[in-house]
Amino acid sequence: MFESDQIETLVAKGREGHWAPLARAVTVIENSPPWEVSIPRASRPCHIVGITGPPGAGKSTLTGRLIESFADDGQRVAVLAIDPSSPLSGGAVLGDRVRMETYLNGRPGVFVRSLASRGSHGAVAGSTRNIARLLELSGLFDIVLIETVGAGQTEVAIVEVADTVLLVTVPGLGDAVQTIKAGLMEVADAFIVNMADRPGASETARHLRLAAGRVDAVYKTVAIEGTGVDQVRDGMYARWKSLLADGQLETRRLEKWGSDAALVAEAWVADCAGGLALDPHATMQDSVDTILKEASRRWSR
Repeated sequence: MFESDQIETLVAKGREGHWAPLARAVTVIENSPPWEVSIPRASRPCHIVGITGPPGAGKSTLTGRLIESFADDGQRVAVLAIDPSSPLSGGAVLGDRVRMETYLNGRPGVFVRSLASRGSHGAVAGSTRNIARLLELSGLFDIVLIETVGAGQTEVAIVEVADTVLLVTVPGLGDAVQTIKAGLMEVADAFIVNMADRPGASETARHLRLAAGRVDAVYKTVAIEGTGVDQVRDGMYARWKSLLADGQLETRRLEKWGSDAALVAEAWVADCAGGLALDPHATMQDSVDTILKEASRRWSR
């Protein structure tokens, strides 16, 4: 098990400005099955913000600009960039981290890590939850930004990780609201119309306001120029203050605890099933029963 005493040792140097031990801790968690990781709850929470949306919406550029805006405002920032996996090594392609390089120069207090999706559904890597908890537990950051792989309308797993979900879209994708409403629209806490200098941006923003029913939850940005990014930052400050003030944060996180346990159990059962030679002539119920019995027999704490 990856326990709290190990975590404390690995992040201690990070508090002195050295990221290598923290990076090693992230690598350990990324390469460990979720049932072998035990991350205690942090006494001081930090704002975990998910940034998701369709491919081509400019999520990486927007994330880079948010790094710039938060860091220059005195905030300590960590970024988890979920990249597609290499078909050869299974590792992250690192495209997001390369694109963000410009925004890291002169900002030594920013920690950026690419994570491979490794075939995970929901546009986030399977280890993202535990890594986000580690970053929070370290006490080194005020905000953690998680940029997902380009997400389709059903890929909403980011809501299980983030306190706030930002949905990024752009004008010119056809009926943008129709495209996203079946999945991401329901879980987003704020909407960003990026590339807002294109024709149709105001119309897209209006449609989103009507669909969401929250006039103040839609922002317009031109991320490549930095336009509108400070407004998004200030909106995140206001949301974090609200989450802390009325107990929403604790409620939301407690609600996710059961989902997290279910995901670990699912991964454990799948791992156990992979090593079984099931009788192809057995009924489905008997096969499931065999898998569950084996999973229960092997489980130990």
